[in-house]
Amino acid sequence: MRMPRRQTSGQQIMLRTPEMSQQSTPEMSQHHHTPDQTPQNTPCQTPDPGTPGESSSAVINGVWKVGTMHDDGRIRVEVIEGVLEPSNKCSKQTSSVMFERLEHKGFTWKLVSKDTKLFYFEEFKKYFIWRQSDDLVYQAWLQSASHRYKDLRSRARAKWEKKNQLDNRIGKNVWLSWIEEWKTPECMAKTEIKRNNRKGGADVNEYPATHTGGSSSARKTAALLADDYTRDPFSPELFLYTHTKNHDMKTFIDEKSAKIYEKIKALRDERSRPVDGSSTPRPVDENQLYYDAVGGRNSRNKIYSIGSSQNLFYAPSSSTIAHISNSSYPNSQDYEKLQPELEVMKERMKEMDAMQQRMKDMENLLARMSDNQNQ
Repeated sequence: MRMPRRQTSGQQIMLRTPEMSQQSTPEMSQHHHTPDQTPQNTPCQTPDPGTPGESSSAVINGVWKVGTMHDDGRIRVEVIEGVLEPSNKCSKQTSSVMFERLEHKGFTWKLVSKDTKLFYFEEFKKYFIWRQSDDLVYQAWLQSASHRYKDLRSRARAKWEKKNQLDNRIGKNVWLSWIEEWKTPECMAKTEIKRNNRKGGADVNEYPATHTGGSSSARKTAALLADDYTRDPFSPELFLYTHTKNHDMKTFIDEKSAKIYEKIKALRDERSRPVDGSSTPRPVDENQLYYDAVGGRNSRNKIYSIGSSQNLFYAPSSSTIAHISNSSYPNSQDYEKLQPELEVMKERMKEMDAMQQRMKDMENLLARMSDNQNQ
């Protein structure tokens, strides 16, 4: 297996969607705010992508180029496989916006009020522009924002506990409320449980490594692998690359990672075993191998150890669809409105499954015919 090339400072990873390959680009949302506007001001009118108002470096042949700057100073973003891209810029700005309003009872993201979350999103709009619906972008932003808020509180707490310092970006009334919460027996007990889980039960001072990707997201690593393989990587390949020392594809960082990969290989051997009367191995779904080896989704709808790349390999679960349909953001559709579309998708999936089964039967038949001719 080849090693992926490292990204140079001048190299930009381009993630493309089916919409990006079209020659004609749909109109952008016309109701976002420029950086010097407040959410209450009259919405600005922005030119469509690909019009003479755009610079040639930003839009090429009518293709929306993610990460480039619009003429009004905002950065173009796009929801790709459920994640806002460029994720690093979106995450950094979201974290910065959160310091503008923190709640003294906001001990977790779930406890942050709906008004404050919408305030964060309105502030986010001042720095980014998109051509997709607000509801779609808002759902992707919510997922990212929940992680950024958790990181914000975690770093603030670590600074207070380890260095006895306060973050001057957080108001004193918020600090006092958060510190009182951290001192409660319930919170301290939960923290201790999480720390032990993070250490894998080992009696050590430092947390063991869980992957070798450094600060790069799993999506970014997957993009680098795709560039090297000239195809999209499978989830077992991403797991192997990020869980072996120096990415040597042999030396696993811990026993758990080694056991998972052994299970993947065992499942691959079992499922690729030729059918009776044939010597040709059966085709195997590599992504399904990983999914089954790690036990599928957990209670939080996450698949073990592939992080932000989860939506690259696996479709959203039914619980994710339900979450989107029950969104509190304006213009979201309820379940009843989505039901006809879901039924159509189910029928198409049945047709695809039937076609795939016919293809497998044909492959098995051809394999047996080939064996008979060789004999």
